[in-house]
Amino acid sequence: MSLEFDFKGIRLKNPVIVTAGEHGRDGKTIREVAASGVGAITTKTITNIPLPDPLPCYAKIDNGFLNVVLSAVHPAEQWFDTDMAEAKKGGVPVIANFAGSSPSESAELAKKCEDAGADMIELPTHCPHLAENIEAQIPEIKLPPPEIYDPKPFYETVKAVRKSTSLPLIGKLSAIFHLNTKNWVKAGVDAGLDAIEVADTLGPVMLIDIATGQPKLGGPRGFGGLSGGALKPLTLRMVFEIAQDFDITIIGSGGISTYKDAVEYIMAGASMVGVCTVGHLKGIGAYTKLIKDLERYFDENDTTLEEIRGLALKKVEQRKKKGLAAITKPLPPEITAERCNACGICERSCIYGAITVDDVVHVDSGSCYGCGLCADVCPKHALEMTYYK
Repeated sequence: MSLEFDFKGIRLKNPVIVTAGEHGRDGKTIREVAASGVGAITTKTITNIPLPDPLPCYAKIDNGFLNVVLSAVHPAEQWFDTDMAEAKKGGVPVIANFAGSSPSESAELAKKCEDAGADMIELPTHCPHLAENIEAQIPEIKLPPPEIYDPKPFYETVKAVRKSTSLPLIGKLSAIFHLNTKNWVKAGVDAGLDAIEVADTLGPVMLIDIATGQPKLGGPRGFGGLSGGALKPLTLRMVFEIAQDFDITIIGSGGISTYKDAVEYIMAGASMVGVCTVGHLKGIGAYTKLIKDLERYFDENDTTLEEIRGLALKKVEQRKKKGLAAITKPLPPEITAERCNACGICERSCIYGAITVDDVVHVDSGSCYGCGLCADVCPKHALEMTYYK
């Protein structure tokens, strides 16, 4: 099954995009990562005043990843003179992620990215750990707190950039905007965005090494941004809400490590999916595996990207039409006894005391609350909830 995707006249061999991170740190790296088979690769954020990252800059938690990485460490002119051309040798579309200190500076950077050969451009919105780390390195600079609830500055920047370039323009929202996603998307759409990527990291967040008492990340206070699987339920909902209310191409990112994660984002309404953390943790081979697994999923299910895109939105509408928007009558799970291996996980997880296990699982329908947790934790799928078909 072909996963080819067309975005504003640019042909991607699949919808898997490497988002801004270390796999886009320079032209040579992008060229090497292109061999993984991804559809497009994003540069690390290009700025006129690059700064080194505070070290250590990465830390891992269960199902999550913290970073305190800043912008690209190479000067913008190096990207325009050599790195962009080197990146293009990889043979996949290059998305130039850049940030200016004003709408006019952003517009200038966008034009230079286009002239250097970028295929698409991307504007980030908020970095949760940027300000205090810049101030720590350049004390004379004092940055105001980010404006979370007023998207007007974002609108003005997008508008200026839109006038300066004809390239497809992507706006990348931080997960910090999850409470007012629609306002930010509307501002971007009104100013001329062609696509929205959700989401960049959530933060500030931190971890502490209990052996030393030190924050695990570098910088003044060890604050960073959260990505990885812990972010996925939040960003998946953001994608769903955008797809409900806007007719714009969506790139879903946040916690995509397997094809199942990617399929969820597509079913929520995304046209493309962004990967980053999984590549940092497992190497670029993880991108190749994800693409191959996606191809196999579509082959085995005899479906296409277009057919499953937004499927969850359709299912929600069906709930309303069938009067199932708020089910309150408990329904015990259906049991497939031959699948049960009597592991007892469901019994231990049932806080209502409705499940017992001997050679096989048993459910007391009178005690069952119908919560669904037993079906979700069963490793053999011996229990199934049937509220919705």
